[in-house]
Amino acid sequence: MDPRSDHDYGVDAQSPRNRMRKVPEMPVQAIPRTLFDQLHPGRRRFASAVQEEVEWFAERSRVLIGCIARNVYSREWMFTVEGRDERGEFHALDSRDHIATLEDARVLLEASISKLFATGLKVFPKHWDAFKLA
Repeated sequence: MDPRSDHDYGVDAQSPRNRMRKVPEMPVQAIPRTLFDQLHPGRRRFASAVQEEVEWFAERSRVLIGCIARNVYSREWMFTVEGRDERGEFHALDSRDHIATLEDARVLLEASISKLFATGLKVFPKHWDAFKLA
């Protein structure tokens, strides 16, 4: 018997409360860099000197985009999520750095986009405060 089985933990797997629920599909898709660049993200010039972008993402409607990069000096991971403002231009809504692994960066980026997507907003004013989500 698997030591991690439901029986050993006293969980009734057949109980309606404990059955796996279908989670809605994530609105985030990995996209090629060429498509990401066509969306005209609001990158800063200095950032490209110290970081190397490695993965690019977009929410299906392309209202929210994001990328994961690695710091060329510290080798730590970072991500940035951008949203469109009133003029349709992208600007940063959330970012984090000093992330230990690429997988952790993916998880954090997807969580950030999901949280922003859940607001239902299609426009994020330039001075929009991401901390409103906290």
